[in-house]
Amino acid sequence: MILLAVTCPRPLAGLLCTLLACLALPAGAHADPGPYVALGDSYTAGPLVLDQVPPIACARSDNNYPSIVAAATGVTEFRDASCSGATTEHMSGPQPVPFGIHAPQFDRLRPDTALVTIGIGGNDVGLVGATVTCVVRGLVAPTGAACRTSFVKPGGGDRLVDQIAATAPKIAATLQGIHARSPQARVLVVGYPNVAPKGRSCYPLVPLSTDDVTYIDEMLRRTNTMLAEQAAANDAEYVDTYEESIGHDICTSLGTRWFEGLLPTAPAAPIHPNALGEASMARSVLRVLAGPPPVPVLSDLRRTRDAYAAGSAAQFAYRLDRPATVTFTLRRALAGRSVAGRCAPPTKSNRAERSCRRWSRVLHTLADSGQNGDNAVTIGSAVLGRSAGLLRLTATASRGAGQPSGAPQQIHFRVARRR
Repeated sequence: MILLAVTCPRPLAGLLCTLLACLALPAGAHADPGPYVALGDSYTAGPLVLDQVPPIACARSDNNYPSIVAAATGVTEFRDASCSGATTEHMSGPQPVPFGIHAPQFDRLRPDTALVTIGIGGNDVGLVGATVTCVVRGLVAPTGAACRTSFVKPGGGDRLVDQIAATAPKIAATLQGIHARSPQARVLVVGYPNVAPKGRSCYPLVPLSTDDVTYIDEMLRRTNTMLAEQAAANDAEYVDTYEESIGHDICTSLGTRWFEGLLPTAPAAPIHPNALGEASMARSVLRVLAGPPPVPVLSDLRRTRDAYAAGSAAQFAYRLDRPATVTFTLRRALAGRSVAGRCAPPTKSNRAERSCRRWSRVLHTLADSGQNGDNAVTIGSAVLGRSAGLLRLTATASRGAGQPSGAPQQIHFRVARRR
């Protein structure tokens, strides 16, 4: 581990500046990953956490986790677009705020943006609103399942579970929107921390029964699972803020508590992170940033036929574990072998001899935008040409120019003379 020497974004209280200066970042972390853009809702913005900065209507702190991450990594260009109350709709559309309109958060994205963190989805699901509803019901029902039953659907099922499922495609569209505007950016989806205690109540400090807090925790973890799934399916990395925050929920004591209850005891909005919570979320982001971005895995490269007629197109299938750009290069086998006597005599079943071939220079290069799952690409007839022979197709997947590439895959096929 190494300790980063950082400059506080503004004059801070001694405790907060110490927290910032002592953030531990694993050795090998890359400094200045920017330009860095932060997007998100109130858990990103940090309402009432000191110090609040313009636009005041967004209730944004300069000690929220994006600001701490920016200071710890030394980015030279940082834009925080987060705004309390934001939903996925407000990423590409304007957000009504007190006394005005907050511009779409995507307006801060540019083609050269290198890092994006986004904490969104909780307001689409309605997590904070659900917690407040449960607290109101819990005031008169310190035992039982008042919270859980308030979200049960008349015909069966759960309204919050349905809202989580309905939010998934919105998260996918949001991540795709980020990639469209900032195609070279490393994108981190920041999950929600452990706000509610696990399996216990602290009534009347927080008027929720044991089943109430269990239900709220279940819905929060479901939301995080959905966010992680959408990150994996849309070329983003998931940041788990939940595990580190266990034991620092709204029922813990002052100083241990990273999240405030209905009556905050530290500068923070109710049911939101205080300064300690924002610092914890920053540490979770920095841990992910310290590692390399995930490398896309390309597999199952296959041809649709063993041989293609001269003058026709050829189609190939492949599979990806995440969206990526797949670069295909085509070469033709030349007469003879590169090392005489080293290869076994070629037979119908002997494929080892192909590795001993001499190959032409690259005849053609094709880049294909592959999606998570099964994909197909077509090599045109003009590229294959009309000459019979053995060809080699090599495929390599990467997240974009200058990004790490996965292991290359190769496949051989023949072009046969037309009869």
